[in-house]
Amino acid sequence: MSFTRQTVITATLCSSLGLLLASPLWAWDGVVEKQTFEMESFTTQGGETIPNVTVGWEAYGELNDARDNVILITHFFSGTSHAAGRYEADGEPTGYWDAIIGPGKPLDTDEYYIISSDTLVNLGANDPNVTTTGPASINPDTGEPWGMDFPVVTIRDFVEVQRELLESQGIESLHAVMGASMGALQAIEWASAYSDRVERLIPVIGGGVADPWLLATLSAWAAPIRLDANWNEGNYYDGEPPTDGLKEALKLVTLNANHWQWANETFNRDWADEERDPAQDINAATRSSKPWMISPPHAPPLLTPTICSIWCAPTKPLSQATATR
Repeated sequence: MSFTRQTVITATLCSSLGLLLASPLWAWDGVVEKQTFEMESFTTQGGETIPNVTVGWEAYGELNDARDNVILITHFFSGTSHAAGRYEADGEPTGYWDAIIGPGKPLDTDEYYIISSDTLVNLGANDPNVTTTGPASINPDTGEPWGMDFPVVTIRDFVEVQRELLESQGIESLHAVMGASMGALQAIEWASAYSDRVERLIPVIGGGVADPWLLATLSAWAAPIRLDANWNEGNYYDGEPPTDGLKEALKLVTLNANHWQWANETFNRDWADEERDPAQDINAATRSSKPWMISPPHAPPLLTPTICSIWCAPTKPLSQATATR
């Protein structure tokens, strides 16, 4: 075999192998592992120290040798680090941005290393797939949950914990920071605080300022929880949690996060439970100890205790509707 022929065959084999490695067969398969990041202590922007900080994180794609192909995803108010993928090989994808994260998608895992972390004081403290440090965590000084004694944290504190996580992996620059709603606030804070590290900023449905309207809206969301008899000034860990107030709060969040046409297109005027029609009995809707748990068919977990309290039957499966905030 001549040298030229050997060279051509070798080059062909190498090219074929390169194409194979770049093909979907070798691409990220959607299975993600929840990992944890720990800090011995963290000092907040307010100057208070939180010991034993732990947050969860996930990554999709591979970090390159230069460590410059990183896209940080910052999650929304009621979100988590689970932006994409599935936890089991035979499971269904459950990430909130599965549509745009993956091989060949806008956030291409064949090209980028995409990372997301649970924030401090994450709302999903009782979710087994969430790792966070907040009021439900144990205060090492008392051996009891922090409750309302947990230090006040800010968006900048979320950013600083994320920075520590990235630096633990040798990441000093970001190809982009992208987040929706409260995630947009974090993305903007990243670009403001570390403009030399952030090449691109992608805020989605979010602004750079918490204006009076937003502050009043957040107060309205929190009001039902504070008015729940089980709230007990935030010290409910030894008793019943303020679940009824939480359901009312999530109803408000869901309605505020969607356009009125979404509700009109998703639900009709028929009662999900004919026996609960107040037109037949004004007390029917309040007989249950949990009147907000009327669940239309196909209601996903996010909506079950919230928008379902409209007490209407859906005109189409809720899987066709959107509710992410």
